[in-house]
Amino acid sequence: MTKMVYSPRFARELSRVASARVDQKIYDTLDIIEAVPSIGSRNIPRMIQVEFGEGVLKMVVDPFDIFYEYFDALDTVYVYTLVFQRQAR
Repeated sequence: MTKMVYSPRFARELSRVASARVDQKIYDTLDIIEAVPSIGSRNIPRMIQVEFGEGVLKMVVDPFDIFYEYFDALDTVYVYTLVFQRQAR
């Protein structure tokens, strides 16, 4: 089973989500990422690529994007950040 590692930044951002419905959608999406880590999009905003590198993947959970990276050799997902879609440019 894929190991999930969450950055402190992601944890802070997740704690600020006010909607229980959106919060549940985020957890459901994290479950999908854990089951199929390569599922994310490689269509990444430039500012995110600059900050986290070329291997970053994205999953959309309206109104947020989850940015993460899958390390195949370690079977580990590192979840970097949760960003409002309008902020990720």
